[in-house]
Amino acid sequence: MEGGKPRLLHGIGVTTGTVVGKCWVRLMHEIVLPERQITPEQIPSEWKRLEEALGLSRGQLEDLYENVRQMMGDDKAEIIEFHLMMLDDEELLQNIRTILEQELCCIEQAVDHAIAAACTTMQSKADPYFQERAEDIRDVGNRILRNLLGEPVGGIQYSPKEPSVLLTDDLTPTETAHLDLNIVKAIVTRGGSRTSHTAILARALGIPAIVAVQETLDGLADGMEVALDVSRGVVIVNPDEATAAAYRAREEKQKALLAQMLDENRLCPETRDGFQARLVANVELPHEAEQAKRRYNVGVGLFRTEFLFITKGRPLSEEEQFENYRQTAEAVYPRSVIFRTLDIGGDKVLSQLDMPQELNPFMGTRAIRFSLYRPELFKEQLRAILRASAYGKVRVMFPMISTQEELVHAIKYLDEVKLELSRDNIPFNDELDVGCMIEVPSAALLAERLAPMVDFFSIGTNDLVQYSLAVDRGNPAIAYLYQPAHPAVLRQMKHVVDAAYASGKWVSVCGEMAAELLYTPLILGMGIHELSMSPMSLPSVHQLISNIRMQDAEILVAQALECNDGLEVDALCRNFLQRACPEILTGDDLPPLP
Repeated sequence: MEGGKPRLLHGIGVTTGTVVGKCWVRLMHEIVLPERQITPEQIPSEWKRLEEALGLSRGQLEDLYENVRQMMGDDKAEIIEFHLMMLDDEELLQNIRTILEQELCCIEQAVDHAIAAACTTMQSKADPYFQERAEDIRDVGNRILRNLLGEPVGGIQYSPKEPSVLLTDDLTPTETAHLDLNIVKAIVTRGGSRTSHTAILARALGIPAIVAVQETLDGLADGMEVALDVSRGVVIVNPDEATAAAYRAREEKQKALLAQMLDENRLCPETRDGFQARLVANVELPHEAEQAKRRYNVGVGLFRTEFLFITKGRPLSEEEQFENYRQTAEAVYPRSVIFRTLDIGGDKVLSQLDMPQELNPFMGTRAIRFSLYRPELFKEQLRAILRASAYGKVRVMFPMISTQEELVHAIKYLDEVKLELSRDNIPFNDELDVGCMIEVPSAALLAERLAPMVDFFSIGTNDLVQYSLAVDRGNPAIAYLYQPAHPAVLRQMKHVVDAAYASGKWVSVCGEMAAELLYTPLILGMGIHELSMSPMSLPSVHQLISNIRMQDAEILVAQALECNDGLEVDALCRNFLQRACPEILTGDDLPPLP
């Protein structure tokens, strides 16, 4: 069925890009369970059926583990490893046995009830990590049930003949890992989250994906045309001819640009008047760092170390951390990698770290505050990072510094760990660069006092905007107040740059502003010459920098600082791009949303 009135879907884009294609609506194939009762004498034979299904499931998952490991690396294969562990979970198996014996239902019903109970337990926990693991438990349960019933497992039942956009209520991690990349050009799901395993695998596979769609998918059918602005999390169903053409033109430009950048295999852009900038990547796992280096020839400007803990669902030992950091340092060499110490807290919670319960976690024991609150964990992480510094160009930085005292204490612990490693004759780079993030107004205003204590600053614009304007960017009711280019924010950023340069230090930006083309001229014009961003944003930012003049960017900054609000600055920046680089993909080439 094709045609119809345009319709909007809103979700969370976990990658970037523009995609146009035909719908492939995956019809959920429900598992129909038998409802037969059994006698006590049949319990052994029912349990034997379960053991056979478990063995079959184990073989399938072991094959899938190896495929994922070869395609995407050991870290992504750990997602499948969790599924394998579930097959041997003693508590789950005992619950199945209890239900089987007490209710005298068939083994399919016993498995279904036990899996449902395990999912409910996970979803009731406060920790988002455990809530999202319910998806994995359900996936394992469905595999066991299908093997009990003799139904196909792992793949998707229907496959279109041409590249299509897959729309579905949900997609399990194993189904994601089985996707045919020659057929699936993008994914749209009602389920999932930015950190769900399905989203992680989609990013690793390079599939544009929008998850957590708010609207129902009812009424969609195979063959309908859809246009996706993935970075904004927007899907237009049945776009009109002009809209579809505009999105298709943007998609072709992106493909050409990416092909050009991959062919050049270098990302050291230079402005038209000869000023060089440095582009680096934001990553969360070693495999992503290796991929960014191989594909774009860049280093890592922000390695979010907390995601190693979040992905594992537990604290990592010093040795486990060291192996991840060493692997990353070797993978990006001779480029450098900046490891940010744990930024746990706020919306990133791990219950096994025994974190304080707080009414306002974004203002509480978060990031460096948590590290100083738990110095044994902090020193363990610093030891791992320092040990890895013997294997590549490693830097370390501390998140959410708000006072000079916090930075003093953080450096003190770093020095203590250096002395311990020296005493134990463990090699490390004693001269590695140390930096701190500027994410709160107090740090920005005290930048001239912090600069002599570090080698560099990295401005985290996401939190700097949030704390400066007292606005929760996740609250749609006040989203209009979240203005990254507000003069109050820009003045703080300019003050930080001036203070750093006065002390002979350099400055990076690693927040979302770094990847936003509208603000690239502002960032360069301030004197910030390292921009760290999602790897997928690197080519377009590179192209823009190569098409502007540094002198013009500096004039733009002077004008922006005199504006009254962020909307005025946005208009200035948009006019700047239209004059300097009208062909750049700013979004102005797309028609308004219907």
